Amino acid sequence: MLNAARLKLITGLAILLAALVYWGFFGSPSETLTGNPNDPERVDFFIRDAYITDFDENGQVSSIIQSPHLQHYPAPELITLNSPLITLPRDTRGDTQISSDLGSMLDDESKIELAGNVRVIDNPAADTPWVLTTSVMTLLPPDDYAETDAPVQIQQGTNRTDAIGMQAWLREHRIDLLSDVRGYYATY
Repeated sequence: MLNAARLKLITGLAILLAALVYWGFFGSPSETLTGNPNDPERVDFFIRDAYITDFDENGQVSSIIQSPHLQHYPAPELITLNSPLITLPRDTRGDTQISSDLGSMLDDESKIELAGNVRVIDNPAADTPWVLTTSVMTLLPPDDYAETDAPVQIQQGTNRTDAIGMQAWLREHRIDLLSDVRGYYATY
């Protein structure tokens, strides 16, 4: 009789264990996903310590995007980036690095909106790279083009240029400053 009681106890524990394992892996039967799949605020995936490398048609690296936290929103086909760092490799004169506090990028990576402490460092390996700072900027990676209507400051060593708005062709190292341009140059 003791053996029958032990058998019932072991059987009961086995059934309980199987139920707990099922519940742990698949959740309770009453749990269901709620929410509208077309809700623009719904995140369908996120990535921590994201490192995205894009290649051109020749197989060369065209851009590298890094972010400690990335979220994807399927309805607007948008990716948000926390503290993005974008590197545009160059054959000559060093890479161009772009960073900001926040960023949002279209799924096809054709347009990136950057906001908060936007910094563009051209040729960071040089002794005196030029550094462009602004509050917001739109970057079009396929065209190596960037623009803003916000105040801009360009610093290279002790020389500084301030302006309102700019258009930049990054691969060509060409910047058009749009208005209120002021330059401060140190003479040696």
